[in-house]
Amino acid sequence: MKRNIKLLALLVAVSMIFSLAACSSSNVSEDSTSSSTAVQSTVASGSSQEPVTLSFIHMFPNEDTEGNSIAFHKAMEKFKADNANIKINEEPLSHDNYETKVRTLAAGNELPDIFIVKGSMTSMFIDNKLINPVDDVLNADADWKNSFLQGAFDDFTVGGKNYGIPFQMLNTHLIYYNKKLLNDAGISTFPANWKDFLDAINKLKAKGITPISLGNKGNWVAESCILSTLGDRFTGPEWFTSIKEKKGAKFTDPEFISALAALQELAKVGAFNSDLNSIDNMQQKTPYYNGKAAMFMEGNWAISNVINDAPKDIQENTELALLPAVDGGKGDPMENSAGGAWAYNVNSELEGAKLTAAFKILKAVTDADYAKIAVESNAFPASNPKDVDKSKLAPLSSKYLELASKIKAVPIYDAQLSADLIQVMNTGLQQLLINNISPEELAKKIQAEYEK
Repeated sequence: MKRNIKLLALLVAVSMIFSLAACSSSNVSEDSTSSSTAVQSTVASGSSQEPVTLSFIHMFPNEDTEGNSIAFHKAMEKFKADNANIKINEEPLSHDNYETKVRTLAAGNELPDIFIVKGSMTSMFIDNKLINPVDDVLNADADWKNSFLQGAFDDFTVGGKNYGIPFQMLNTHLIYYNKKLLNDAGISTFPANWKDFLDAINKLKAKGITPISLGNKGNWVAESCILSTLGDRFTGPEWFTSIKEKKGAKFTDPEFISALAALQELAKVGAFNSDLNSIDNMQQKTPYYNGKAAMFMEGNWAISNVINDAPKDIQENTELALLPAVDGGKGDPMENSAGGAWAYNVNSELEGAKLTAAFKILKAVTDADYAKIAVESNAFPASNPKDVDKSKLAPLSSKYLELASKIKAVPIYDAQLSADLIQVMNTGLQQLLINNISPEELAKKIQAEYEK
């Protein structure tokens, strides 16, 4: 019992960052789905032994050193050993390839039995009757349902119903920086305002160091890992709420244009590598690991990459920070883009023993037992874990938990806004970063899509 209490104290930072509303506990309506009701008791008891084969597409390649991937494979290995009657045909893809493929499969109504849905895709999947709510299944298993952190379901809740089972809780923006490289350039503390941030970039450039390594080939890092937080620095969270609820805010508002201008300013002053649109988020870490870049910006999932892949001296010198305050900005400098972002669901056409088995799998990769595996793999799950061996937590994970305890969560753009709008935004950001479009022009394009 004492160990559990200590664990809760250790992980309070994880739950504190999610100050969004608690997940909905209401039952789905009678016409929403009968299939989930049919498997309630079976999923809860795990009693079905009928042989079944399921297809499962996910974004956890075996060679991936990211904590969620490591935890997923450990949990799946145990599940397969315990459930010989369930055969799983997996198709693991990289994050960028997965997002492209799942959209293609959805458009052709060719989704596999189990897959992962992005928050911004949820409404589209619902409108096309590709997924059903998961409330009945969760309500049938109180321990599973109650293990989830507050706010875990927010990115997948539509009309008061939950349409996904989350496996992670993300801060999509963190600045990973090499304190030695900054110190060598005369930067003793991480900049607290935008002016000092730009000054630090110039000092690093003068030392022949790439200030920020950026890999935006996948067409999401600049938005999800930078702009979602940088935008809030200028607009504040009330602006986004107005955008989401269509209550008058516009992407052509001066504060959002200022955020786009600030991002473009970083590119213009040489903060990023010139090939930023030609490399991906995994490749962006290589110059950092090699000591040729002082920083990179990515979410908390990259903590395990640094722990598993970076040379020892780089690990020892890695610190974490957030984008600094901006002059005249309406956002709190401790606000940060956070949420579940991605969640599991099953094909709406699944039924019978296959449906039962599918949810049994999803419980195995999301519940409190899974969360223990995830935390000990330096990942940050959507569920509260059972007993955790704290000695397995790397120093960088502990640094993150300390920072996370101070963070105030704000929405991730690509988890909350429509998929079509995000596509316009992300494509435009690639052009913005190479000065092929102005902030004002991009804002107009995004607004035009928003108004459709």
